Amino acid sequence: MSMELDRISNLPGGVIQKILSYLPIREAVRTSVLSGNWRYKWAMLPRLVFDDHQNSTTSKARRRKTTFVSIVDRVLLLQIGPIDAFELAYRKFIAASDIDRWILHLSRKSIKEFTLTKFRGSRYNVSSCLFLCQDLIHLDLHNCSLKPPSTFKGFWRLNSLRFQNVTLAQDVFEKMIGCCPLLERLTLIDINGITHLKIDVPNLQFLEVQDTFEDVNVENTLNLVDVSINFGEASNYCSKLLKYFIQLPLIERLTIKGFFSECAIGASEEELPKPCRCLKFLSIDIRLNNSEETLAAICLLRSSPALQDLKISVHQEDEATAGEVTFWLNKNRNWPFIQLRRMKVTAFSGVKAEIDFIKFLLLSSPVLQELEIAAPFEDQTVSGEVNSWLDDNQNWAFPCLQLVKVTGFTGVKAEVDFIKFLLLSSPALQELQILARHLVVVGEVNSWLDDNQNFVFTHLRVVQLTGISGVNCEVDFIRFLLSSSPVLERMTIQPASPDCSLELLKKLVQFRRASVDAEISYLNPLCSESDEDSDFDSDDYTDLESDSDTD
Repeated sequence: MSMELDRISNLPGGVIQKILSYLPIREAVRTSVLSGNWRYKWAMLPRLVFDDHQNSTTSKARRRKTTFVSIVDRVLLLQIGPIDAFELAYRKFIAASDIDRWILHLSRKSIKEFTLTKFRGSRYNVSSCLFLCQDLIHLDLHNCSLKPPSTFKGFWRLNSLRFQNVTLAQDVFEKMIGCCPLLERLTLIDINGITHLKIDVPNLQFLEVQDTFEDVNVENTLNLVDVSINFGEASNYCSKLLKYFIQLPLIERLTIKGFFSECAIGASEEELPKPCRCLKFLSIDIRLNNSEETLAAICLLRSSPALQDLKISVHQEDEATAGEVTFWLNKNRNWPFIQLRRMKVTAFSGVKAEIDFIKFLLLSSPVLQELEIAAPFEDQTVSGEVNSWLDDNQNWAFPCLQLVKVTGFTGVKAEVDFIKFLLLSSPALQELQILARHLVVVGEVNSWLDDNQNFVFTHLRVVQLTGISGVNCEVDFIRFLLSSSPVLERMTIQPASPDCSLELLKKLVQFRRASVDAEISYLNPLCSESDEDSDFDSDDYTDLESDSDTD
């Protein structure tokens, strides 16, 4: 009997190293016992990742003999080939002298990527040997303190720099980024020791700032295409910073988090002095009952003719419906967003200010293809009475809308009316996804079938429903979709718990289906944390009979 070919061992060395790089370092080392051919393959890994959390899974007897520090020491000592990347993450105590020793060793190996994450305790004072690593292209430090030696002249090959909870002096920071001519990505989160942020990096393409500074000065960054800023609470420089960013000629992605009121530059104007002609993605947080923030957002939207993706997180202050905002619908009819194709609205609660704003966006987006509405994660009902979308006298139509996704669905009337409105106003709709909350708020809703017996969704092919609890409003909704979708190909349903599974399943097999080819895939219930993370595409489902039933 011939031996079966060992295909893995015969793979090229680079492929084997790639496979081993995806294993925890402890598992990679264990491959040395497979055969003589595998004995030292782990010792040629170019990327080393050490995490004391992974090491904590070893047995107590083994831990007494082999500590986390000794593992790192032995791996570094036995390493044969070059070390391109080194990542260290630790939660327990490690002496600074141990980390200093490892950095000294790496400085002799032409290290290219270095990541140090200290989750607890005081900041680690970074060894001066790190500044000898002139081949670095990526540096990521968390919970550290930096004080380079006077001889430090910068990282001339550095491409990516990330600091989080890092302490360093003002002049140290300016010298460090000023001596990185190839720097393209810069991330600053909770920086200590800097009050005036000055950035002068000609090749910078990505900038993320999550902190509050007294002043910000950004110069010579004409290549900047992706900006993410978090103002936090009150900040004096927001207006100046935003006004600069939105005038960058090549900016393509802009994310603004935190309070938006200080950014209301040009709120009284219809457009900014210089439009953002390349801006394709915009993500902002808005308090819709704050007129300054609302007008600033509209001004920014009007000044972005190339916008394709829009993500808005809406918030309300003390009074949920403060201020009248319906003027958006009448005043802005002539300001279409002719490129907007994807829109996501999060923290949606159904109050009038939010509904009016969404109406404004939908009415102004003639080519919108994908819409996602996400309700808050908190267990709260929709506050305030809203006018029915279907009773609106205006002729609403979204001819290009193909995908609608609603997360946090509770079944209250405002949400049901909203989904109903989208279905009836989107003749080209092909896919509908609904993620229900586990704690369903049951409201009185009009019957779907009584109101829309003759309505037909001529393009709806895929429906995905998850977290279904089996209450009447959900069951009526499923029944309505099955009877009104003649080209439906698949409906995927995943109940929230086993309690409603059997009864819901009995009802489903009795419903009439307008499509003779409609297939219902019934997934296992969401009964554990692991199940909750499962995707709609799971293979763990039950297919019901696809033949149409009669009433």
